[in-house]
Amino acid sequence: MVPALAMLVVGRFRLQQPTLGWDENATWIASQRTPGQIVDLARHFDGVISPYYLFMHLWTAVFGDSEFALRAPSLLAVATAVGVAAELGRRLFGPGVGLLAGLLLVAVPQLSRYAQDARAYGLAFCCATLATLLLHRALARPSWGRWAGYAAAITLAGWAHILTLLVLAAHAYAVWSRSAGQHDRLRTARRWLIAAAAALLPVLPFVYLGLTQRGEQLDWIRPMDAEQVWSAPGDIFGSAAVGLLLIGLAFAAHATDRRAVRELAVLATVPPVLLIAVSFVTSSLWVPRYVLFVIPAVALLAALALRGLWMRAALALVVLAAVGVPAQTEVRGPVSHMGADFRTIAGVVKRHQQPGDVIVYGREGTWSLRAGIDYQLRDQPKPRDVLLREPAAEVGELDAVECDEPARCLGTAPRVWFFRQWQSDEPLSSAGDLTDTLHTNYRVVRVWKATKATLVLLKHR
Repeated sequence: MVPALAMLVVGRFRLQQPTLGWDENATWIASQRTPGQIVDLARHFDGVISPYYLFMHLWTAVFGDSEFALRAPSLLAVATAVGVAAELGRRLFGPGVGLLAGLLLVAVPQLSRYAQDARAYGLAFCCATLATLLLHRALARPSWGRWAGYAAAITLAGWAHILTLLVLAAHAYAVWSRSAGQHDRLRTARRWLIAAAAALLPVLPFVYLGLTQRGEQLDWIRPMDAEQVWSAPGDIFGSAAVGLLLIGLAFAAHATDRRAVRELAVLATVPPVLLIAVSFVTSSLWVPRYVLFVIPAVALLAALALRGLWMRAALALVVLAAVGVPAQTEVRGPVSHMGADFRTIAGVVKRHQQPGDVIVYGREGTWSLRAGIDYQLRDQPKPRDVLLREPAAEVGELDAVECDEPARCLGTAPRVWFFRQWQSDEPLSSAGDLTDTLHTNYRVVRVWKATKATLVLLKHR
């Protein structure tokens, strides 16, 4: 309980300081749709995480759509996962190791980052960690009830993010490792295979959607290269110093139960190595947050290295927390969640808008620009979205359908707000078909620049 509560406190700290990022805006968009509309969206985009969107639809219906409400499931999931990891450590090596491992996890910046993110990564991390604990329970005292619990956790992990299923590679090794003889190994393997197959069946439709939508959804991922391999520890842990310190301690782990050490080592290394290897031979899938679930294994090994050395353990915790401060500060920055500074831009619009104002959006990332303004100014007056013809929810997409003739739809609006991604000295360059109209019929009154964003106010000549 202590590590889970500590993670809850640390994860809650400044949870609402970062403005919602691009992906979080997608979560908000989806959560406001009906279940039928979410299914329609899944046919075109984000099919692999549509179960998360359905969950968030139910969640926001009860708890609202504030930044805290949108991020609370991730906070609760990560805190739960830290507690589960501590329990796994207790079962494998004793209460001291479990407690220390949990406290080490609290100091990992990346866990704070995804405890404060309105996306499914925290839930995937929690389900994968829970599945590992339930696997060890099923292996220690096999029963179909325990295997069913394990299967349910794997299904939930796959629903949260399909690449979390890489944890099964490490679980397969644990099943082999925990079997005493040939007969026992076959019996245990058969039970595990049945449980894993049952777990995967409900996930297969989303795997299919992921494969069919792969090009559209993953084309933003950088091609794999040696630099990313070199930076992987820091990218996974959210801080190179924190990652290398924990990995260094993990190498010193020792225990009478060498099986458990080997199983944790496999869990810590095999999933990211597999993902990196696949990314070298095909389109890259390497995104460090996809393998967050390996972090508890490293923390458990690091805690094991410090078992019985309480002064050193306390010192390690202090050092880990200290070297992680810069990253902990960074992940709580106002624009740390991969996106434009929507809050600042919306604040400008709110302060300076006048009746009759209209707003148009740049041609790059239009859906996220519209979502950012709609979220930040929800339930408040805002300029009319003059180009909007059909809302995105009605066409099963993230992008709304806009007017075919933008100049005609714009008409002679007295004032136009133009919001685009990125800062630019030529702010109207991403206006698309409206560029000439805006240059000819309007004059720029003022330009505001914020992180990854430019806002222009124009007045009719």
